[in-house]
Amino acid sequence: MFYRWLGILPIGGRLSRELQLFGEIPKITDLLLIDTLLTGNFSIFKDAVIHLIMPVIALAAGNIGFTARLTRSAMLEILSEDFIKAAKSYGLGQRIVLWSYALKNSLGPTATVMTMMVGYSLTNTFLVETIFSWPGIGNYVAISIITLNYPAILGVTVVSAVAFVSLNLLADMIILLDPRARK
Repeated sequence: MFYRWLGILPIGGRLSRELQLFGEIPKITDLLLIDTLLTGNFSIFKDAVIHLIMPVIALAAGNIGFTARLTRSAMLEILSEDFIKAAKSYGLGQRIVLWSYALKNSLGPTATVMTMMVGYSLTNTFLVETIFSWPGIGNYVAISIITLNYPAILGVTVVSAVAFVSLNLLADMIILLDPRARK
């Protein structure tokens, strides 16, 4: 829709063809946005950001909606608890009650699901990179599978597994922030 009908966003690639062919693309860190900022090449930076919009939306849209719904339901559950009513009866402001008491206590289930969604987003990059013609780990694995490059497949599998385990550890550490979990 944004590409075909509205014509406001590009469909794929990291840069426009004109910039790829005729622009001086800096290679310092191999991270395009950082390299263009370091060299002060803001026209390429702007083009790279515009090319990022649709892949980022494709990766994040479902996760944002699910996280918002989960946070809302956890907050509604916490807001009906007795300690929230007590905090309100002590005369604490609505902001203090929401940010200091309710949000901190609803963080546990939300953090667990969010870290899992980050892990799933890591695996969804394979599909998004293919659709939007981006070079990355997804393209690397696809080529490795076609050419039967077992060490590369094993390496990406191990990195993905370590990422999932690390994210679960992070979720468990965030859950410890909940005062009810410490008992």
